[in-house]
Amino acid sequence: MTSGRKKILFQTDFSLAKTGFGRTAKAILVYLYKLNKYDIVHLSCGEKQGSPSLQKTPWKSIGCIPLDIEARKKLSKDELESKKAYYGIHSLDQVVYQEKPDIYIGIQDIWGLTHAIEKPWFKEITSVIWTTLDSVPALPLTIDAAEKSSNFWIWSDFATKELHRLGQTHTKTVHGPIEDSFFYKLPNEESLKLREENEIDKNCFVIGFVFRNQLRKSVPNLLQGFSKWKKQHPSNSKLLLHTGWSEGWDINKHIVENNLSNEDILTTYCCMNCNNYTIQSFTEEGIQCKYCGAPESCYTPMPENGVSEEQLNEIYNLMDTYCHPFTSGGQEIPIQEAKLTELITLVTNYSCGEEMCLPEAHSIPLEWTEYREHKSEYKKASTSPDSIAEAIHEVYTMGKAKKEKLGKKARQWVLDNYSSESVCKIVEKFIDDAPKTKYKYPSKADAGAENPLSEGDKNKKILFVMPGKERDLFLSTSLFKSMQDLYPDHDLYVATNKRFFPILEGNPYVHKAIEYLPQMDDLFWLEGKGLHEGFFKIAFIPYINTQKIITFTHNGEDKIAYDLKH
Repeated sequence: MTSGRKKILFQTDFSLAKTGFGRTAKAILVYLYKLNKYDIVHLSCGEKQGSPSLQKTPWKSIGCIPLDIEARKKLSKDELESKKAYYGIHSLDQVVYQEKPDIYIGIQDIWGLTHAIEKPWFKEITSVIWTTLDSVPALPLTIDAAEKSSNFWIWSDFATKELHRLGQTHTKTVHGPIEDSFFYKLPNEESLKLREENEIDKNCFVIGFVFRNQLRKSVPNLLQGFSKWKKQHPSNSKLLLHTGWSEGWDINKHIVENNLSNEDILTTYCCMNCNNYTIQSFTEEGIQCKYCGAPESCYTPMPENGVSEEQLNEIYNLMDTYCHPFTSGGQEIPIQEAKLTELITLVTNYSCGEEMCLPEAHSIPLEWTEYREHKSEYKKASTSPDSIAEAIHEVYTMGKAKKEKLGKKARQWVLDNYSSESVCKIVEKFIDDAPKTKYKYPSKADAGAENPLSEGDKNKKILFVMPGKERDLFLSTSLFKSMQDLYPDHDLYVATNKRFFPILEGNPYVHKAIEYLPQMDDLFWLEGKGLHEGFFKIAFIPYINTQKIITFTHNGEDKIAYDLKH
């Protein structure tokens, strides 16, 4: 560390990962590193501890996932613990106390960041939650996180407006930055050469979609819309899907359902041996590379195996238009990349798509109907196949001069609002304006002492969770004497809402009142499981069965005795 310089800790996907967060991390960290005025530490979500890849970055990168094979095997058997390891939940405190940053910036989906907000150091240093929110209504988890974070940044205006409506007016939009230097329109002769190399006719009309094959990407709707349009234009058009075919939607099934042929659909194959790519119709995963000849080396793109930014720019330049139908999204970076290559973009006019469909963004909005997601009750968009077909036709019949004019305007709009320069200047100013921390980080030996969850001997601690209501907490105190009698060598902690702490003051059976955290609904988080040791020998969560999930009615026929003498 250089004396006098601010140290910044970023927690997000590894900067070399081929994910949206990974590419954003790369854009931010490259920009800040080149300024040569900060010490940068990157807690790299999804990367193994000690991985050789971590040494490839000029700043300090630290992995989250245990390198030990046996430890990873244990994690693989527990989905929840595996996710926590991926997001760096188990690693964060250790890295914070080791690195002692002046500023913490977490960039991730909200459920990958809420653990940081409850840390004792979070409010003691300058901390930022920079997250993607893609649907309304906002979940209580999100509202609570915004309320507890002085600096709460969101990738799209759509979500910021919703949080402002709910009273969280301190939140603001800061887009995820795009490394714009990689994406631009190639000269026509280069695009034609790329088509020739990939055996695509120079007059073929190519509609493209770059996406992770997830539920929220509306693949069935796109194939329906393409099929409708192709009925009027049966020859010389292709749909290029740059995605992984082995996850998510069964694309082959939807091709058949929509009376399309396999030759109508193109995809990208990436060689894991020579790193070249080819564009062709999908056959299977693990085909032979036409460049290096390596057998079973070519796969459709996944986060761990994809194309470089330079190659992705070439793929955009194979397209005549770009179509991005989705149910919701935090920013949908490929839309901005496509605009940088001056393609006309067709975008679902919901969620972050509302910004993409502003008049100055020069997209063609796609119509949609609302449906609700099961359990979350989120509003989601089902994009109209008819609207997709009409929008494709609009671009197909658009004059060359108009297409070029709109494409250049769309590119400039992205440069003004999403480029590394425009976004990272905001981050740079924020860091420069923030004070160096005066927080006295505890030594490693004392790091857990300021955290009531970690203090004391886990095997001598009991937790009783009752966040509210006030009456329920008061009635619960009648059980504490019995608990002390049953566990005389243990300290009783009670987790509740802070405003109810006075109810517990002076109670001889309560060792300490601590603030309730949403994670306390997870018994394994409290008591431990697998690699996670937990914090308490025994945890009782009675409110789950009385307030959250009612399980006690039994038509009034059950016979249960409680000793309420004390």
